[in-house]
Amino acid sequence: MSAGDTVGASKRLRQDARQLADVITRLDSPSSSYSLLGDLLDAQRSIEQALRELAEWHRRTIPGVHFAEHHDESAAGVTTVVEQLDLAGQQAEGLHETLSRAYGGSSVVRWFDEEQESADPPTLP
Repeated sequence: MSAGDTVGASKRLRQDARQLADVITRLDSPSSSYSLLGDLLDAQRSIEQALRELAEWHRRTIPGVHFAEHHDESAAGVTTVVEQLDLAGQQAEGLHETLSRAYGGSSVVRWFDEEQESADPPTLP
């Protein structure tokens, strides 16, 4: 994948995530929430991988080749990027584990394909 393809993929991810966030409250059917969670789980794993790979790319950068060699702020900036992407990767792993538990919880629910009428809907925590 070329650099342009990488940036394009990143922009498409951003747009698709924004679109999903805008429509998430309007599920086609209650049962589709399980599939949606599965898709989010897979997407989160890919985001985690991208964060870790981006950290590794920054870790392998070479002063004078990828950034200004005798510019202290550049070296410090790269160090900060690596540290923060490592942290983001760890946090993304935690989010993936949390989503996995949500997906597992949803797997045992007997979802309806269509919403049912209820005189007194219960309130869940």
